[in-house]
Amino acid sequence: MIAALPFQKLNLAFLFARRLFATALLASTAFLPAHIAFAQTLPAPSRAASNAAQPAFAPSSAAISNPSSGNAPVATSSGANTAGAATETKTLEVNTAAKVVLVEGNVVVIAPSTASVTAQRRKVKVGDMLIEGESIVTGRDGELHLDMEDGGYMAIRPNTRMRIVKYQAKGNDFDTGVFSLLQGSFRSVTGWIGKFNQSKYIVRTPSATIGIRGTDHEPLVIPPGATEGEPGTYDKVNAGGSVMTTAQGRAEVAPNQAGFVAQAGKAAPRTLSAVPVFFRATRNERLLEGKHDIVQQRIAERRETRRTEIKKIIDTKKAAFENRAANKAANKAAKKEERTQARAQAKAEALAAKQKAKQDAAAKKSGNASNGEKTHIGPRGR
Repeated sequence: MIAALPFQKLNLAFLFARRLFATALLASTAFLPAHIAFAQTLPAPSRAASNAAQPAFAPSSAAISNPSSGNAPVATSSGANTAGAATETKTLEVNTAAKVVLVEGNVVVIAPSTASVTAQRRKVKVGDMLIEGESIVTGRDGELHLDMEDGGYMAIRPNTRMRIVKYQAKGNDFDTGVFSLLQGSFRSVTGWIGKFNQSKYIVRTPSATIGIRGTDHEPLVIPPGATEGEPGTYDKVNAGGSVMTTAQGRAEVAPNQAGFVAQAGKAAPRTLSAVPVFFRATRNERLLEGKHDIVQQRIAERRETRRTEIKKIIDTKKAAFENRAANKAANKAAKKEERTQARAQAKAEALAAKQKAKQDAAAKKSGNASNGEKTHIGPRGR
């Protein structure tokens, strides 16, 4: 009997623990439907939501018609929205590349497309601005002249497809001009990028890369199947110089010369014995007469003006930031002073209340003592 007691106690303990576990399990299952219902209300992740991690970029004509100096505001959407949620709008700054000074015939400018936004096409007029990333397509009668932000000038010929891949003209060592030419031709009188940042002015074609040295040049691409000449990349130099480069080598092109890289095969670039006849002047060629000399005379001044503008913008933003910081610090100090005064007032009020309580207690004690004396004197009188 005595030996069986420990086993009985152990058995009772086990039964008690099992009962507690069953009670807890029943209590927890009472909340299970609510948890399931909450889980069902959670939105499942969608492909659109995952793609929304990349910011949409869709500049409109209104957003780029009147940009600030060197930058244009662009309104963008954050992507897919949940039901009842407002569309989030962000404002980005993109680099302005050029101002339209002449447009004739069929000319279309195409904004870059993204995973969530299709490319937007627009017609341009004199005074409109082009930005980094936009493509330009001219028809058989189309021609577009641009006053570039670095003080240069560009005339885009008919039947041309090109893109402003990367562009920045802020008057510093990071200024860049990268252009992609797929078909057709343009004439470019380079500005301060071509003078001070020569290695960062690049024209890319399907068969070559063209660099420059303070140049007035005309790159031209004849696509396969065309009849005006052998398919490939050509570059005619009017002033300065250019360098055509491929994996097979390079060729330097001097004024009044043209270089060539074939579209097919792996031939190295070469300088042609004569300028091909398909380099023909357009109806507005007179506007480029003497343009190289004019640009060279003005680019130093325009670069310094741009530097001053950029510095003013930076100083304004810096002053605004400092004012916000100062106001924030002042508000923080004011709130701290308010809290300090509130604590002091509360402490003074507590002290006054404590003193009053002491006074009330003393007065009450004094009153009780007086009543006691009167009560004690009464019987003596009797």
